[in-house]
Amino acid sequence: MTRGMEPGAAETPILDRLMHHARRERASFHVPGHHGRYLPQPLSAWLGQAIKLDLTELPGLDNFHAASDCIAASEELCARHYGAYRTYYSVNGATACVMAALKAACSAPGCRVLILGPCHLSVWRGLVYADASPVFVPTRWNAARQAFDPPSPSLLEQSLRQWGDVRVVFLTSPTYPGLVADVAGLADVAHRHGALLVVDEAHGAHFGLDPRLPLHSVAQGADVVVQSPHKTLPCLTQAAWVHVSRPDLAGALHEALLFLHTTSPSYLLLAALDAAQAFLRSGRDLVRRTLDDLAAYRAFEAHTDPMRLWIPTGSKARSGHLAKRLEDEGLFLEYWDASGALALFGFGQTARDFSRFFSVYEAWRAEAGEMDAARPWEGALLYESPAQPALRPRDTQRLPGRRVPLREAAGCVARQPIAPYPPGVPAVWPGQVVSEWQAEVLARLWQDGHDVVGVGADGTIEVCDA
Repeated sequence: MTRGMEPGAAETPILDRLMHHARRERASFHVPGHHGRYLPQPLSAWLGQAIKLDLTELPGLDNFHAASDCIAASEELCARHYGAYRTYYSVNGATACVMAALKAACSAPGCRVLILGPCHLSVWRGLVYADASPVFVPTRWNAARQAFDPPSPSLLEQSLRQWGDVRVVFLTSPTYPGLVADVAGLADVAHRHGALLVVDEAHGAHFGLDPRLPLHSVAQGADVVVQSPHKTLPCLTQAAWVHVSRPDLAGALHEALLFLHTTSPSYLLLAALDAAQAFLRSGRDLVRRTLDDLAAYRAFEAHTDPMRLWIPTGSKARSGHLAKRLEDEGLFLEYWDASGALALFGFGQTARDFSRFFSVYEAWRAEAGEMDAARPWEGALLYESPAQPALRPRDTQRLPGRRVPLREAAGCVARQPIAPYPPGVPAVWPGQVVSEWQAEVLARLWQDGHDVVGVGADGTIEVCDA
């Protein structure tokens, strides 16, 4: 129970307190340095009245690092919506939440974490933070979709039997292209083997708001669920939250999360999170209308997020052509590369917005024709075998590094992730010994003009100098 505020007393406890303070304050003699009055132009013109809500831990505004009043009340309202035991806010994005989840779930150094399918680079940082031992289990590259298939419960069952003694199963659902895994089935398998299920659901904070949307992972039995409301709800960039379903994990996760946070959190971001949790209750009619408008232009596939449209192209030129056509009309995609293009739709966008987008998209589609799905992608070979790190992620950070040309890296231990685009998923993880065929394939991709994160402009990668 929070002190000073009864749960349910306000729909937006943080925002209400900030506005109340702003109305009372005649002059500021506290940080921040703009004192609620002055920022240089043109920034002040764009921020407008919001500058008055950029406050600090004043009386009545709670303390992010020891929340017991309006911040705690807002987190309780959010947890109640999702059915979580606790929800904690983050002003350091979902990255901090992923790192904290792994740190809290790994009770001792060397805990085994099974990474199921593709994941964000924040997972690697979380493995370093937790001093964990990863096991990477890849899923199949689907040439027709130009994306990785979601993992299945049978794959997890097989993997857990093979490895045993797994403390944590880490899953990303939905994936960046919007494919949704059978989280309930995966949770059942993980729990039968005594493992925790942590889900990076950064792109799924809106799940469950309408029957046409997938269920969120808290409702499907996950132990920890990370979400980025700024990605799919009306919210400000960098604002995130994490849900914990197990009481025995809550304290450790909260402490691990605060360890990654500033002691001067942005109250604008906290207010945005507060407004976003209220939208979970007040915005359902808007969600329904948006989905109705979208349904006039596209079919909704099962096991996908209808609020995103992944357009497989199999060609950087085809993707770039679509992006250019849209940009000429003032329309901008979320992302595009040699595998495809991604459009994210938002609640509150108008039928006119959708009409403009799909008009350009359908014209491009008629002109460009269908993708040649039969053409093999050379990089798929990189993901067919699971990575088997020789060193734990934290150990790779303790060792000095040196740079070597890709084709000379065979037999060396990678010190940084190496991720080709497409698909933007590490093909070589820190601590992994680079094989001859990996070095050769990566070198060819880089020479052919693919973006390969982790490869320098001179074609070198960083390896452990041990």
